[in-house]
Amino acid sequence: MSLIYRIKASQPSITHGIYDYLGEMRPFAKRVKKLHLVIPMLLLKTIEWSIYRWYKTPIRRFYGVKGNELIYMITNACNDRCPKCGIWERPEPQSQHLMVSHFIKCLNKLHHNLYQVTLTGGEPLIFKKDVMLIAEEAKKLNVPMVIVTNGRFLDEAFLDKYKKLGHILVISVDSVEREKWNEFRGRKNFDIVMPKIMLAKKILGDRLRIQSVLSKESSEEIPKVIEFCKQHNIQHNTQYNQDFGGSWTNLHKEVVNYDTETPCAARKNICIYPNGDVVKCFDHRRIPLAKEPLGNIAKQDIIEILCTKRSTEVSKIMKTCNLPCKNMSCNKPQTLLFN
Repeated sequence: MSLIYRIKASQPSITHGIYDYLGEMRPFAKRVKKLHLVIPMLLLKTIEWSIYRWYKTPIRRFYGVKGNELIYMITNACNDRCPKCGIWERPEPQSQHLMVSHFIKCLNKLHHNLYQVTLTGGEPLIFKKDVMLIAEEAKKLNVPMVIVTNGRFLDEAFLDKYKKLGHILVISVDSVEREKWNEFRGRKNFDIVMPKIMLAKKILGDRLRIQSVLSKESSEEIPKVIEFCKQHNIQHNTQYNQDFGGSWTNLHKEVVNYDTETPCAARKNICIYPNGDVVKCFDHRRIPLAKEPLGNIAKQDIIEILCTKRSTEVSKIMKTCNLPCKNMSCNKPQTLLFN
């Protein structure tokens, strides 16, 4: 589906309107298998096109209403040294860190299209004040938010504020045994973080989630984490190990099975790096056309970035993309992730 809009919705042009209409209808007609249904389906598609072309912001035709996720890797920096991850080894210079106002502007531009905004890292709570500003703005815009954290910087004041906003907190836990915990975190902080997990459970209730990474190294520990979550009535999700520059290895040598029929959700995701660069997924370098960022929200409007020709082409490629990263949480709705 075309994302190339040569005019704004508020500046209609007959020529450009025709160009846009044909760009939608030609590929759609080719997908209708039965000839006798082509005309009826084109009529229905025309009605849909008209509504979104003249009544809604054009970009919604691709990204939909509440149809995609905005993922902000707010920082590469982290206070843990987990061997599963190498992101912490490359913290961004302070001079290259995005001002929170740029992200909030981006959120305001896209909120009609978002079913969720997710903050990750590194460790997002290193920038706790910025995180809270984003959480408050997301609440105003009625966009659910998720923070993925190691839990080290949690405290009662933050959790009380976060509870009032009604968002979800996900804590990364790969073991509930002290020795293994400290090994997996690269820090001896088991006795610091575990009480904070229990505090988060007490304050947030069912808004708390726990997520684990399954690898050869953690395979014997994950069942213990699952049992811990059952005992404390905390929803849990297991994610397969992915290559983020760490030393952990996949549990199976063979390719893990995943849904090859459903298009990769990342084609409709909007991912922001700590410096404001925009990509469709954080594994974009695996795709030659997507190696370079689509733009930067500190320098360009996010709508303009998403409506470029290259953004369109990257989305088309990713529609049939079946790389192992398709197993990641960003390809599954929250309702299906945790149990």
